[in-house]
Amino acid sequence: MITLEQVDQMRKRTNCSYEEAKFFLEKHNGNVLEAIVDFERTKNSTKNVSSSSSRHGNDFWQSVAGLIRKGFETRVIIEDRNNNAFVSMPVNIMLLFMIFASYIVIPALLILLLLGYKLTIRKSAGEVVNISSLVQEAAGKMTKEVSNVPQKKDETPVTSEEMQNSYNEITIE
Repeated sequence: MITLEQVDQMRKRTNCSYEEAKFFLEKHNGNVLEAIVDFERTKNSTKNVSSSSSRHGNDFWQSVAGLIRKGFETRVIIEDRNNNAFVSMPVNIMLLFMIFASYIVIPALLILLLLGYKLTIRKSAGEVVNISSLVQEAAGKMTKEVSNVPQKKDETPVTSEEMQNSYNEITIE
């Protein structure tokens, strides 16, 4: 049987609620020392769980911040045939344009590529990804595959006499 004095003693030493004190005292058959030790062990384990989850949350937001920072350092550059920069903007801004105005941006980029402009992405370390050459390579592969498609040939050859007398004939019976 748990007494009120035991609950008060546990509450004074641990600053726990009446419910928690009663639970731990009942669990340890009224042994105040065992209840206090178990309460503090449980309290410390929940602190470790919450601190590790907040640590993972901080890691996530730090990686998001790093990704955003890297997006502002990396630039999308559109150059004309004389290598004069026509547009130079961070990748993050280009992505926002692509998301919110894709019906304008995508056709505009395709038209600029058809007109001979070069579209490149320059990373902060100096590495350059030439989007124009990637698009041209893909287009070259597509035309090569289309030209390799075997053409269907007619089963019966048409003579020159049939070509001269060719007309449409409809018979209604």
